[in-house]
Amino acid sequence: MICPFTHTTCMKNILIVGGSSGIGLAIIQRLEGSETQITNISRTPCAVANVTNISADVTDIFELHAAINAVEKIDALIYCAGFSLAAPVEYAKNTDVKYMFDVNIIGATECIKAALPKLSESENPHVVLLSSSGGIAPIPFDAFYSATKAGLFALATAMRTECPNIKCTAVAVPATQTQFSFKRKIYTDCGEYNTRLKSASDSLIKTEQTGYSADYVAKKIVAILDKKNPPPKVTVGTKNKLMMFTYNILPWRLQIYALKKMYRID
Repeated sequence: MICPFTHTTCMKNILIVGGSSGIGLAIIQRLEGSETQITNISRTPCAVANVTNISADVTDIFELHAAINAVEKIDALIYCAGFSLAAPVEYAKNTDVKYMFDVNIIGATECIKAALPKLSESENPHVVLLSSSGGIAPIPFDAFYSATKAGLFALATAMRTECPNIKCTAVAVPATQTQFSFKRKIYTDCGEYNTRLKSASDSLIKTEQTGYSADYVAKKIVAILDKKNPPPKVTVGTKNKLMMFTYNILPWRLQIYALKKMYRID
């Protein structure tokens, strides 16, 4: 594969967190064979050849920092780790909510903190955070997931003001065909919420499994690394861009109505 980076100085050292499956794996497969050194940090090793695997749990800060400190050079950090929870706000257990924030937000911030000294030595450093369209148009009964993904957009924008030389971008990932749909923790026995919770969860899974391919999303993410100054927020997919634009210009009452219709919870 031809190196995807077209700058005079091609980025060579890419650190991916959560590259053993899903979009993270698709990104590695896109980069495979190019003039890059790829390091993957995850609990499960990535099976792609010539990838350096370091085992670490993103919720263990000391383990995570030790893993990143073991990487000699970093030109780009791509954070793909994520956890999703389908539950009514009223019923969600604090342990589940805390775990989600630890994976989706704290893990990302700790990776950035640990990687910054090495990123600062790169000629064209990038940080890419996999957010979600749900961080723009919140997903009913996936409120905490939506909140964490919205947080990544704020984090990326703040990073661009604090560290302008580090090109930090949060990606509004659209509904994508991965096994993530089936790893989501879905609550049951939630009283009056049961019917609407099941309808919303089923609708979300259907939307994901008929959505974009992981390879398509990975291609767009890899393209960000080729830009000298990408924006702090990128939305993937023409249909997804149109949906997000339309949602943002709607009055709030119509936004709520649209979300109820989309997830069939009238």
